[in-house]
Amino acid sequence: MKNNVTRTIRSEEITIDVRICAALAANRGGEVYLAAIAPDMELTVITLDEAPDILPCFEEDNACLNLPNTSLLLCYNPAQVLKMGGKHYLTGPVILARTNMDGRVISLTIDEVYLFVRHEVA
Repeated sequence: MKNNVTRTIRSEEITIDVRICAALAANRGGEVYLAAIAPDMELTVITLDEAPDILPCFEEDNACLNLPNTSLLLCYNPAQVLKMGGKHYLTGPVILARTNMDGRVISLTIDEVYLFVRHEVA
């Protein structure tokens, strides 16, 4: 009998779905894995090929913010930023990516997803 129950890892108010851990840990074939999150979507592991389906301007006209002291980028569509009361609110999807020293997008690790979730909660 197959168990379809979703398990999560909980630590310091941070929840990471076990499926995310499994997908990143199983990366032996050289596939590039990123993470995506949106107002209507939970944090999800995606492949580089799937990124334009979630963020159509990915690697074209997207804007990216660098998480301090990391090689992690938060990529988003600048047209989906709402400005109200002197603050900026993102209303669309975000792709979490990692780059190497040459600026090429490379696969995330589970530690980097954890860092992102921790940064998002803080």
